[in-house]
Amino acid sequence: MTAPRIFAFLFFAFMLLTSREPPWADAHVVYDTTQNFVDHAALDVHLESGPPWFYVHRDGKKYGVFPLGNVVAMVPSYLSYKLLAKIPGLPDKPIFAFAAHVAPSLMMAAACALFFVMMRRRGATRGWATGGAMILAFSTLVFVYARSPYSEALQTLVLVWLVERTLAMGDRPTTAGIGWLAVAAGVLVNSKLVNVLFLPLVAWYVIDRARRRGELDRVWRALPLAIIVFGEFMAVALWHNHLKTGSFVDSGYQIKNGVFSGDLFAGLYGLLLSTGKSAFLYSPPLLLVLLGVRTAWDRRRAETLFLLGIIAISLLFNAKFRHWHADYCWGPRHLTAVTPLALLLAFPWLPEALQRGRARLRTFALGALVTVGVGVQLLGASIYWDHYIRVLIAVKDQTGAWAWYQEHLSHGHYLPAFSPLRGQWWLLRHLVRDDPDLDRDAPWKSLVPQPANMSEAWNRTRIDWWLLEFTTGDAPRPKVALAIFLLLAAATTATGVAALRRPRRDEERQALARA
Repeated sequence: MTAPRIFAFLFFAFMLLTSREPPWADAHVVYDTTQNFVDHAALDVHLESGPPWFYVHRDGKKYGVFPLGNVVAMVPSYLSYKLLAKIPGLPDKPIFAFAAHVAPSLMMAAACALFFVMMRRRGATRGWATGGAMILAFSTLVFVYARSPYSEALQTLVLVWLVERTLAMGDRPTTAGIGWLAVAAGVLVNSKLVNVLFLPLVAWYVIDRARRRGELDRVWRALPLAIIVFGEFMAVALWHNHLKTGSFVDSGYQIKNGVFSGDLFAGLYGLLLSTGKSAFLYSPPLLLVLLGVRTAWDRRRAETLFLLGIIAISLLFNAKFRHWHADYCWGPRHLTAVTPLALLLAFPWLPEALQRGRARLRTFALGALVTVGVGVQLLGASIYWDHYIRVLIAVKDQTGAWAWYQEHLSHGHYLPAFSPLRGQWWLLRHLVRDDPDLDRDAPWKSLVPQPANMSEAWNRTRIDWWLLEFTTGDAPRPKVALAIFLLLAAATTATGVAALRRPRRDEERQALARA
């Protein structure tokens, strides 16, 4: 099967290109909880850093407010670290950071493999399904968050799994299949509680498709199992809430003025059209969705309506989220999970469009768009993204500049001069030239000409690749780094060749067809 090969290739590729940074911000809180969970079977944390809304206190203990699914999802990373730490001579700090990326790489690789499966189910050829998975993996935000231990990898995997199971059960409902759909729904809610809003749409699609084909009795027979399975996962989520806050319905996550008190239209504009956070700028292949959605609607109306419903719900609650911009992060982080679902809507239009007139020009345009997408992801991966946001804050504090949009850490979202896309490129150019004079050509000079001292930002800026963490610092281990690099490179090459090789049975089938 090709899907497992794609999964293996992408896992090794993501690890080969992964970050040197350990978990930060809310990822740090989750990972600390994972460590305590594995080592002491406890779910409290002992961190002192981070904003107060990351934590809740009860019975003398301090807990992270984030759902339990995120904690469990990082167990493979921490177990990998504990295993590697037993090998004599390995440096602890680089190994800790490197291992933290095992889980997100695994989960994003699995999400792309499921995307391949859904593409095949939608009628795409093996080549187009493989190509679509590669576009998703390397030309959208999926790449950046595959190399970062934030919760986006888990949410992306489970939402894609939920949609894959929903579409499969819409085609042919079975008791076992609906049971697994309930598992996916339960894990999704435990990854982010607000994801419960997707579930009525899931139920509608499965029931409506079964009713139209006269198979509704199959759904009703499986319903008790689905209720029991999903109820168990909900019980875990409620228990976790009670452990942290003493209330079954309060997760402890609190933001001033309310979690969903943001300006809906400002958030929608920011997520879709702003120069600082537009999904189309940070995942350029999504432009294909605008061209392909009409064909998808004409060919698979119910399925397209379901996918559009999931995307719309995600857009609405994330736009209302007070911190819709997800600083300090790269791009519209909270839309990462729906990126694969949106990209599905570019098919079957895309393969057909390339066969019409001016095929070479159309193929070149597609290649250029995908290349730009890869460039954006490499730009985001080149330097750890929160450095630029910190630069903006330092400049604002030093100059009292009036030009920033005044919402919580939203300095670079609406004005092109402050876009992180420009800012990251500016920092990278200086780093490559070893030029510490950041103030000379800062991208916002046309709006804020006042000088600013950015020496602290310069001292903190570095290329964000794991290999460099082994070769710099107090005790570099170049031989260790080279060995790990060669192993990952060999595994990536071998699994990549396997993923691209046509299965023998397909060759035999084509030979018989020609005969």
